[in-house]
Amino acid sequence: MAFIQMNLFSDSIGMATTVNIIMPERSKEPPAVLYLLHGLSDDHSTWVRRTAIERYAESRNLAVIMPTTYRGYYTDMENGYNYWTYISEELPKKLHSMFNLSKERDKTFAAGLSMGGYGALKLGLRQPERFKAVAGFSSAADMNFRVAAEPEHVRVFGKTLSEENDLFRLAEKIDKNNAPKFYMWCGTEDFLLDCNRRFSSHLKSLGFDLLYSESEGGHSWEKWDEQIKKTLDWFDTL
Repeated sequence: MAFIQMNLFSDSIGMATTVNIIMPERSKEPPAVLYLLHGLSDDHSTWVRRTAIERYAESRNLAVIMPTTYRGYYTDMENGYNYWTYISEELPKKLHSMFNLSKERDKTFAAGLSMGGYGALKLGLRQPERFKAVAGFSSAADMNFRVAAEPEHVRVFGKTLSEENDLFRLAEKIDKNNAPKFYMWCGTEDFLLDCNRRFSSHLKSLGFDLLYSESEGGHSWEKWDEQIKKTLDWFDTL
C-alpha cells in the first residue's frame, strides 16, 4: 500500500487543506473507495495514527480517503466554510481526476466516528446514489438538542437545524428502496449512546437496511479500531 499526504487548494472553502490517502500499489482494476471521516477533536491524520486501517485495507484493493473539515461537521457552515460542498462534491471530483478510483456505487463507501459518524451517515442520506453502504461509530446522530445548547454548534448550523443537516428528517425523505445499507455501533458507556439509540430506532421504524450493535466501552480509539475492522469485514459481505 502507498500512503499519500496530499496538500491541495479547495475552491469550496477558499484555502489550502490536506487529505491523507491509502492507495493500493498493484491494483489490476480501479480500487473500491472508502471515505473515512474523523471526529471533532481530530484531523486527517488520526485514523492512521490511532488504528491499523492501512493493514486492514491492504488485502481488499481498497483506497481510503481521509480528509479534514476540522470542527466543521462536514457542513456548509452558517458562519464559516463550505465543508459539505468540499467533502461531497469538490474532493471526489479532484480525486477521480488524479487517481484511477472506482466510480461504481457498489464500490463506494463512507464511515466515521463521532462527528465523522454524523458526516458519513449524512453522505449516505443525501447522496444515496453514490454509496453502497455507510457506517457510523459513536455518531453525533442527533444534532437537534446540541445546536440549541452549545454556541459552537450555532456557529456551524445556525440557531435551528435545517432539514439538510438533520439526519432524522433526511431519513424520512429518502427513497428506502434506493438507500445505502447502514451500520451503526455505540459503546454502552458512551455519552452519545442515547442519540445513537434514537436514530437507529428511527431508521428501523422507517424500514432501512440497518445493522446496529452496542457493546461495552466508551468514546475510545480502542473500540473504533475494532469497529472499522468489523465494518470492512461487513462491506466484504455486501
